[in-house]
Amino acid sequence: MNITIKATKYRLTPETEAIVEEKLAAPLRLLGQKGDTALLEIEIEEAPPEGRSSDPCRIVARLSVDGNVFHAEAVKPSPSSAADRVRSELEAEIRRSHGRTRRLIRRGGAAIKNMLRFGR
Repeated sequence: MNITIKATKYRLTPETEAIVEEKLAAPLRLLGQKGDTALLEIEIEEAPPEGRSSDPCRIVARLSVDGNVFHAEAVKPSPSSAADRVRSELEAEIRRSHGRTRRLIRRGGAAIKNMLRFGR
């Protein structure tokens, strides 16, 4: 597992970096053995102020695994809350892709079975 953190127009402290890295490493457990070869790129930047928050944080995460790319983004008042949102989006995308793969495998198996029944 490779994790890269990049800060753009944001003063990144070691504490913030540790919190974000810890929270965004959690979705990698859903990948199983593929998690060892995964590449997680995180970008933290200061977002334009929206509403009451004076200095919101924008986190963009890109997870690459075996040719599949998962992307998540969130703008929240604190890096911790933005990392939580990004983590939940990544987990949802990974789970969705697992279901899609399983469904395609079943459809392929059913098609082969129907082709084998053609002579009956």
